Amino acid sequence: MEVKVMNVTEKKELMGKYAKKLENAIKREASVMKEMENDKALIKSLEEQKTSGVAFDNTVYESYDAWIETIKKQIKKSENTLTNIEFKKVELEAIQKYIA
Repeated sequence: MEVKVMNVTEKKELMGKYAKKLENAIKREASVMKEMENDKALIKSLEEQKTSGVAFDNTVYESYDAWIETIKKQIKKSENTLTNIEFKKVELEAIQKYIA
C-alpha cells in the first residue's frame, strides 16, 4: 500500500476545513456561558426555596438536594466545555497562522 504524501497546498486546504469546524465550536461559547449563568441562578433559587421551607413539588427529582446536585453536574460540564473552547481558540489561531 502506497502512502500519499500531501503537499503544502493540500495540507493548508485540509487545515482550512478543520478551522471552520473549530470556528463553529467556538461560536457556542456565549450560549454555554448563558446556560451556566442560568444554572447558577436556578441553584440559588432552589437553595432559597429549600431554606424557606417551600414544599418540594417536582416529579423528576426526589428532593431539592438531588435537583441541586444534578444542576451542579451540568455546571461542571459547562465549565469543561468552556475549557475546551479556550483550547480550540488557541488551536484555531495556530492554524490561521499556518494557512496564511
